[in-house]
This record gives sequence, structure tokens and C-alpha cells, in this order.
Amino acid sequence: VSADLKRPGMISPVGSGSGDYLASGEAGESGLTGRLVNKKTGADMFNQTFNGKGRAAAHQFSDAITQAVTGLPGFASSKLAFVAGTTQTQELYLADIDGFNARAVTHDGTISASPSLSRDATKLAYTSYKSGYPDVYLINLISGSRTRIAFFPGINSGPSFSPDGSRIALTLSKDGNPEIYTMSTSGGSLTRITRTRGAETSPSWSPTGDRLVYSSDDRGSPQLFIGGASGVSDMDHLVTGNSYCTKPDWSPDGKWIAFTARVGGQFQIGVFDVASRTAQLITTAGGEDPAWTRDSRHLVYSNNGRLYLLDTVSRQSLPIETAVSGCGEPTVSR
Repeated sequence: VSADLKRPGMISPVGSGSGDYLASGEAGESGLTGRLVNKKTGADMFNQTFNGKGRAAAHQFSDAITQAVTGLPGFASSKLAFVAGTTQTQELYLADIDGFNARAVTHDGTISASPSLSRDATKLAYTSYKSGYPDVYLINLISGSRTRIAFFPGINSGPSFSPDGSRIALTLSKDGNPEIYTMSTSGGSLTRITRTRGAETSPSWSPTGDRLVYSSDDRGSPQLFIGGASGVSDMDHLVTGNSYCTKPDWSPDGKWIAFTARVGGQFQIGVFDVASRTAQLITTAGGEDPAWTRDSRHLVYSNNGRLYLLDTVSRQSLPIETAVSGCGEPTVSR
């Protein structure tokens, strides 16, 4: 719990004889009963039982403390999916967001890429070359079943779950150049979202599920655009001040879009303010594939085969130790 509270950089755990709040808990067969007291007023901020055992219950307790003290949702209980391996073989892994309990979800001996976790961490969509071609698969993380849901001629890649988990957006080239489409997670009919002469990739949903942000090279180099999620519509160009932008991710509160920018031959993480329509780079030592946590303040990203947690306010990064090497393309449940 102490590590969970310390990691985001907003709470400083101290001994029970000091501080503004007192957290205490007792683990039992039914879970963990946790209590938080405001020491100034003596009032309980909460006193509840968190179901689960061990680390799972502790993460939930930590999230409740974070929410009560900061007003922001904690993300210690979130799950983290990513790819790991070599350039020839990459498998999917699932772990706690602090990197513990990392386990391989696939054992295909081929390239797995672009994972996307549903908000409730029960489903995982990704691109795989298992058939010899880039197809999109869906894994039910509860039952372990796997279904190939997009296997059209050409490219099937970059799936992204809608906020309610019922649809995915993805890139398909079945009608020519790569375009964005949406489809039900159970398969079925497609809805085309873009129609350009360029290639559209890396879709990400708005929190309300009515818009998509994606990357397009229709104007030359890859840039970010927003369009409607119900059919082909006008493309709203997001001016970031960078000539090469990919891998956007829309924050849960709808206020920010994180992206990967190429600057001077190196990838960096940038954020776009949706309200002011301004952008800024928030890393200097490299980074790519940003994924928001549920508090819309922290990002998980990759750099040189390792994963990091970035506080977008302080701009401090902490490594996420996963016990596997060659990590990239993180995605976080919300």
C-alpha cells in the first residue's frame, strides 16, 4: 500500500505518528478491511472491505486512499498489457500496473502488436501474424478464449476498445489504402470512418465514444486528426508544432491527447490540450506509445525496451520493472 501511494508522486507515506491522515487495515478471509481517518477532525473518510486477497485487495485500498486524499482516482488496481520479446518474436504480457505478476498471454512464436485492454480488463484485442498475415484477435481474459475477429485481405491492425467495450476501432486496407473502421467486438458489419488518399492508423476513442483521434499521412508526414465515430466526417487537424506525430491516446477526462512525436531523430512524448488546442513535449530523454491511467495525469510509456510511469505535471518518470525484456506498446485498463 505504501508503494502504491508513493508511486504517483502525490502522497508521501510517513509513520503513524505524523501526517494528516491515518490509514489502517486488517486482512481476513473475506478480503481487506481498510479505514482512513482525517487526523485533524477525527472523522472517518471511509471504512470498508475490499474483496480479494493479497495484492489485489491492497491495490483497491490504495486507490480508495488516493481518491479520498487527492480527489483523483487511484490506478494501483489497473492492469497493464504490453508486448515483449525480440524483433522476430513478440508475445503479449499482462501484469499489475506496478509490473508485478507479469505473465505471458500468448505463446505463438510470432509477432504480436498493438494491444488494447478493455476498460474493465476483461478483454484484450491485438494484432497478430499467427496466420502469416496481420489479423486482429480478441482474447477473453476471464475464460482464456481467443477469437480472430478481423481477417480481411490486407492489413488488419491497431485495434482500440470503445469506452463501453462493445466496439473496436481499427485500421483496415481491404478497400485500398489503410483507413479507420469500427466494428462490434463480436464481429459483423463495419463502419468506415475515414476516406483519404493517405494511411490512417492508431485510432483512440474519446471518453464519450462519439469521436476518434488518429494519425494520418494524408498531408505528407503523419499528423493527428479527430473525426466522428459514426461514419465518414470532416477531419479536424490537430496542430502540435511537430512534423511527425503518431500513437495518440485520449485521456479518460477528455481534456488531453497524448502522442508520440519524432524530434531530431528521436521519439518523445507530447500532450495536446483539447480545450486550448496547444501542445507541448513532456519528455526529453525519449519515449513512445503513451497510455493514460485513469486519473488523466499519469502516462505509461516505453523507451528502449523498458516501461515507465510518467507524471505529466512534475514530468518525473519512474521505471516499471516487469521481469521481462524488450517491452513496448503498453496499454492500461481504466
